[in-house]
Amino acid sequence: MNFIIDPEYLTSITIVTDHIKSLPEDEQLIQKLKGHSYTSVRSIDHPEFSKLREQLGTDGFIKIERGWWNGDVVKKPFSINGAKFKKNEAFHGGSAIKYTIDSKLKKK
Repeated sequence: MNFIIDPEYLTSITIVTDHIKSLPEDEQLIQKLKGHSYTSVRSIDHPEFSKLREQLGTDGFIKIERGWWNGDVVKKPFSINGAKFKKNEAFHGGSAIKYTIDSKLKKK
């Protein structure tokens, strides 16, 4: 089975959250005047890649590991955009999978 995804979706998205906005307005001002910052930065897979990953999991092509990044494992062979994935191979997250696919296609 060959799955197709636009290469622009083979990435992660950075999310910056400003937690100071959850404080009451007067407390926000006080914290800003004190120079305090309550932001966090995290990355998630692009939503279109997440859809593909979920489909692969539902269809039994990969075992999805939700406990840590890049823990998914291929359960039965398939390809993405022509790049072949073999049984028991690691299946990486959105930002790393682009390099995996590129590497596989160069070896063809």
